[in-house]
Amino acid sequence: MKKTLFILMTTALCAVSSMAQTLYQHEGTVKQSYNYWLYVPETYQEDKAELPLVVFLHGKSLCGTDLSRVRRYGPLSALQYGRRINALILAPQSPGESWKPEKVNRLIDWTFENFKVDTNRVYVIGMSMGGFGTMDYVGTYPQRVAAAIAMCGGSTLKDRSKMKDVPLWIIHGTDDRAVPVLESDKVHSDILKSGPNQTHYDRLDSVNHAMLARMFYLNQTYEWLFLHSNKSKQRVIHPTFDVREALPAAYKGLKSNSARIEVVNGKEAARQTTAQTPAPTTATAPKDTAKAEPEVATRAEETAAQERAAQERAAQERAAQEKAAQEAAAKKKAQEEAAKKKAQEEAAAKKKAQEEAARKKAQEAAKKKAEEEARRKAEAAKWHVVKEGEGLWTIAHKHGITVEQLRKMNNLTEKSVIHPGQKLRVKY
Repeated sequence: MKKTLFILMTTALCAVSSMAQTLYQHEGTVKQSYNYWLYVPETYQEDKAELPLVVFLHGKSLCGTDLSRVRRYGPLSALQYGRRINALILAPQSPGESWKPEKVNRLIDWTFENFKVDTNRVYVIGMSMGGFGTMDYVGTYPQRVAAAIAMCGGSTLKDRSKMKDVPLWIIHGTDDRAVPVLESDKVHSDILKSGPNQTHYDRLDSVNHAMLARMFYLNQTYEWLFLHSNKSKQRVIHPTFDVREALPAAYKGLKSNSARIEVVNGKEAARQTTAQTPAPTTATAPKDTAKAEPEVATRAEETAAQERAAQERAAQERAAQEKAAQEAAAKKKAQEEAAKKKAQEEAAAKKKAQEEAARKKAQEAAKKKAEEEARRKAEAAKWHVVKEGEGLWTIAHKHGITVEQLRKMNNLTEKSVIHPGQKLRVKY
């Protein structure tokens, strides 16, 4: 199936290789990956030299299942406005999740298998969520990337040390409200800690999120990428240009729908010509280029503004989720502390009850013992043990009774004789 598809696509390419730019639309072509566009320049021919590959990772606002959204800003938009980029361009669409390096890599593998690609010249560029995706891909597959540009992004990777070996240009504005500049600061700091590196970081004062969308429309952006190659024994980062100086002229010479790009269904290789219609404009281009290219400036920056708004909404949602999580955690902690306090109180009450029960038991035992002792003493007081030399009179006098009473209590007669050690009752 793949071979048949390749033959169909090749046939279509050969027919227009010297006269048209072609954009292939692929949905469900590569399993466990993304739907995507693949741009093939008019210079591409099967019998010619291999071309470099540029991978564009879009931001949050272009997520979904409608591939046409991916053409709203970025390299594909720049092509439609007349920017010439002599490279294959791979532009996938995320359905809504953050970019997964392994899924992007499957698309690159597919492109290698089906087109003549200079595998030493693979470049990745992305903005916002795409900036995160760019750095995550570079940190996961550093040997595959010749150079990369990550704008307004960051990284979800815990280990960022592998990024140091790739010519990586990080760009972020301090006035970015959608993605805080601290995200790029942290990545750059981690790369520096990893040792000697090929990273350049432009931390631009007073530059916002939308402004950096202009980078996709500059010739210098692609010229800088194409300077790099993995063929050289030691990869080095080539000098960057002054972004702040270049951005105002990003749209100079560009005009809406000035390029004819043929859109081909990747599965059926059925060609149909379409022209991209720009979105309604509500803003103006910079003053120095407003007359020359208002539509492209508005289109790109309006979409970038949407990107910023989407990121802000996502940030608000994350903040709300974090707040809810914190409140839930606080509630759980309060419940745990209340349960702990209750358990402690119950344990204290139980201990107190046990101690009270033990005290009462001890008191009862002591009382019983005292009563027993008193009973024993009382019983003992009823009897008298005859000692040497004692007579009835002596004994009776000692216990306050008469001799007659003593005899009566002990069944004695006048003739009865008592002897030492004999026990006589002296009281009833």
